[in-house]
Amino acid sequence: MPIISQRVTALVFAVALSLGLSQPGMAQAAGEQAIVKENVAVYRAKQPMKPPAAKPETKGSAPSADAVRIAGYWDLQGDPATAPRAGWVWVPGSWIVPPFRGAHWDPAHWGWHDEWWSWIPGHWAVRQDVYQGT
Repeated sequence: MPIISQRVTALVFAVALSLGLSQPGMAQAAGEQAIVKENVAVYRAKQPMKPPAAKPETKGSAPSADAVRIAGYWDLQGDPATAPRAGWVWVPGSWIVPPFRGAHWDPAHWGWHDEWWSWIPGHWAVRQDVYQGT
């Protein structure tokens, strides 16, 4: 009888996990959004390359009170030294509603890591004061 009980328990547990009833799944089901910080370098160099000058843009009006303006920027796509079509690509500005409470836009930039300059694309990040609960 204990073997059947263990199998039933294992089956119930497997079904619960497959339905997303784990703690993170329950938090998301309750309306909270998952916070995933992606800080991925797409290009590394010994010397950073300066992007071209920003293009002029018209801002327009915000589509909602929650929307924030992300200015247009140059993004480095691929390795210009090895790929013929790689290089700076203009990403036009737009109005975007942040994906979660306390999010702010971290613009694309060069960062120093492991003796290399790394190009880090623009991404949403958590403000430290919100993250620390202050």
